[in-house]
Amino acid sequence: MKLQNKNIVITGAADGIGYALANRINQESPNSLSLIDINESVVSVANSLHADSYTVDVSDENAFQEVLNQIIDKNKSIDLFCSNAGIQQFGTLETSTDDWQKNWDVNVMSHIHASKVLIPHMQEQKSGYLLLTVSAAGLLNMPGALAYATTKHAAMGLAENLAIMYGNDGIKVSTLCPQLVDTNMVRSAKELPENHPLLKDGVLSADTVADEAVKGINGIYIPFISDVPFVGKVFFSHDPMVYFTLLFVFFVTFFLYRTRYGLELRAVGENPQAADAGGINVILIRFCAVVIGGALIGLA
Repeated sequence: MKLQNKNIVITGAADGIGYALANRINQESPNSLSLIDINESVVSVANSLHADSYTVDVSDENAFQEVLNQIIDKNKSIDLFCSNAGIQQFGTLETSTDDWQKNWDVNVMSHIHASKVLIPHMQEQKSGYLLLTVSAAGLLNMPGALAYATTKHAAMGLAENLAIMYGNDGIKVSTLCPQLVDTNMVRSAKELPENHPLLKDGVLSADTVADEAVKGINGIYIPFISDVPFVGKVFFSHDPMVYFTLLFVFFVTFFLYRTRYGLELRAVGENPQAADAGGINVILIRFCAVVIGGALIGLA
């Protein structure tokens, strides 16, 4: 999805990854940017980005859904919803039932509250994108944070189910799963010992995470390969015209070579000209495979 001229909503946008996402997405010139957070500081963040702000607790189903409907009424659509709000809590079996419920309400139920509004809305407009911030704890685990890791695994399962159930309706679902990120949530915990497994690979900056997320939303991103300007913008573009142009160029080239040399692949020992023609045709066939393969991957 290209973010230019799209209507975008981000929860947990007052700081951390949500704040970084808001800053990065704002550079893509969206039609509207709506920021949601339980903290009133989201107002100043939104003002600095010329965005709209909404102060609400995402675990409060009625209040949260009312805000989402307000945004839809104002902007006519929500194209990308970044369900980023979350809480992190350390503790294992001593975690209280109340704390388990808080983790569940924010890390899982907030996504469900939003989906109840957004899935029907996106089905009606036949398009939409849900990005759930799950963290690496939902892919791997997080020793010492039992409730957090468990609810993040549940959020991953929810995202997979939504993608399966509603993908044919034009709705895309992705999860953002960084490992340790330098945010207020992590800094305020002060619970990670220096030898904790999560610290082995270092700490990511929120800006780095946001930049990679936008690359993923904008189109297919393959590390190193997609960073090459021509490859990244052509072979991994989501613009169908790119592929029509490539295929047109290929068929014109194919026709010209076929007219000049013919298509027969002959034994190298038969004669030099036939061998040269065979070599050229092998290159053309490989080129064809690359073009068509890139087109299929990009349009998938």
